[in-house]
Amino acid sequence: MEYIVEMIFWVVLAVVLGLLGSSRREEKKVDPDKTVMRYGPSMRYGLYMIGILIGGMFGVFGAMAIRDRAHEAEPGLILLILLGVLAGIFFLVCGYILYARHVFFDEEELIVGRPFKSMLHVKWQEVSRMECKGNRLLLYGADGRRLLCANAVLENFDLFSDMAKRMCSARMPKKDSWQDGQRVMTRRTAAVAMFCLAGLLFIFFAVSLLIGKYDFREVFTSGEQAFMPVMLAAGAAALLYGVVLFAEKIRYTKEEITFYRLSGKKNFLWRNLKKIRREEQGSSGVQKLCLTWEGKEYVVSKAKYQAQYEEFLDFIIDVALERDVPISGL
Repeated sequence: MEYIVEMIFWVVLAVVLGLLGSSRREEKKVDPDKTVMRYGPSMRYGLYMIGILIGGMFGVFGAMAIRDRAHEAEPGLILLILLGVLAGIFFLVCGYILYARHVFFDEEELIVGRPFKSMLHVKWQEVSRMECKGNRLLLYGADGRRLLCANAVLENFDLFSDMAKRMCSARMPKKDSWQDGQRVMTRRTAAVAMFCLAGLLFIFFAVSLLIGKYDFREVFTSGEQAFMPVMLAAGAAALLYGVVLFAEKIRYTKEEITFYRLSGKKNFLWRNLKKIRREEQGSSGVQKLCLTWEGKEYVVSKAKYQAQYEEFLDFIIDVALERDVPISGL
């Protein structure tokens, strides 16, 4: 019962402290007429909560185990507790970094939040150069130092991008975004996240196996360690899903497009494109493009390709106008 009470305490604390992931403290110090560009609530709150839960539970359970002298019978228990606490601290720091990377802006200046540093105030006329790389927007100062890097994942990125292009269009170098005559859309960020999760689960499984001095076969036959097969299965699932995400990409040129999946690839010519349709998916309002070849639709979702979606959408509109392809939802 004591362990359950402690767990409930840490869950409640995680929810409360997770609210620190908002930018409300900074909003009180800034002109309310300014617009804020920041990461979504799920990213800001989520990492805080995960860090507090993991670090808190390992810390409390570890303290109880040490109090009960369980570490004397299992010396490796200290290592497991330390790994859990460090993992919690890692997620907390990541949550703070995402929280701190927000930007307040209007037509006069930018106020750039920086992790572990004070906020940076920049007038638009102090921006000497602007670059657009895919769906990333970079601003540089007169000394060549990068002031800001923003991407399409951030809330209000579209508003910020439009304002930056209006204010700094003369300082934007003309550059062709096509590399070797092609563009590539990938999901490698999500894949790397899955690989990291799988590695973390495998590490905890291996440490638990060593600490408990279990035989590998006993883990699957004994009911006493039921959580360990679940942990191993979850790690394997995360690893497999990461492989699927890593293999998934879209490569396109001005003449054709290729959809890559783990099971293979499909190639189509733009001149054979029959129809283009854009719609919002479900209650979340996530945009997706439906492209029709040979009577079958192929979907490109903004949720999957956030960083490159807007650039791809602009290209699709050009294709529709150039080749007179029927288009709806735009």
